[in-house]
Amino acid sequence: MNRYFSQVMTIIWKDFITEIKTRELFSSMFIFALLVVIIFIFSINLSLIQASEVGPGVLWVAFLFAGTIGLNRSFMLEKENGCLQGLLLAPMDRTALYFGKLVSNFVFLLIMEVFTLPLFMVFFNIDLLPHLLPLLYVIFVGTLGFCAVGTLLSSLSANLKTRDIMLPILLYPLIIPIIIGSVRMTGQVLAGEPLSSMMNWVSLTLCFDIIYIAISIMVIDFVLEE
Repeated sequence: MNRYFSQVMTIIWKDFITEIKTRELFSSMFIFALLVVIIFIFSINLSLIQASEVGPGVLWVAFLFAGTIGLNRSFMLEKENGCLQGLLLAPMDRTALYFGKLVSNFVFLLIMEVFTLPLFMVFFNIDLLPHLLPLLYVIFVGTLGFCAVGTLLSSLSANLKTRDIMLPILLYPLIIPIIIGSVRMTGQVLAGEPLSSMMNWVSLTLCFDIIYIAISIMVIDFVLEE
């Protein structure tokens, strides 16, 4: 168990060191999320539509598109530098590679989302502070499912020449339940409703999180061998 945990932490540490040196992944995700929010804020007349009604959808669209950029880069460096074959030949569990990449993607996305929230507050004039804890829980649950299936599909599309195109095509239909649940929960949280009143959506999102992680564990060996 200690060896398995050490393998996972090695992958995570490698990704964090690489990102600290290059700063490419976080900066590209954050700038893209900012652009999405700005485009929407200038295309919506907030004098006619309440910001709390359209805000949750805009927020998750920004998270979704920016997160796709991060997932596309997840296995790209290893593939371009020929390191992926070395990782596959190393005496390590393939699921350790998956969980290492999952945690890295998850943390990078969470950091990007936390930095995006203050800008969302300013542009949409919505005070998130009274609802911050339940909102962070919703973001945590939604991002986990997004990264769980996204990391698996990123490892699959890494071997494709059209990986930049194929990942969104494969990913977006699969995360529809998670995105719908996250948007609905975010809207109810901004409306001041407690999490206890939206347990159906919470249960739905958590169920898909567990399903995607379980499926990834079962098929990651076959995906990486292709």
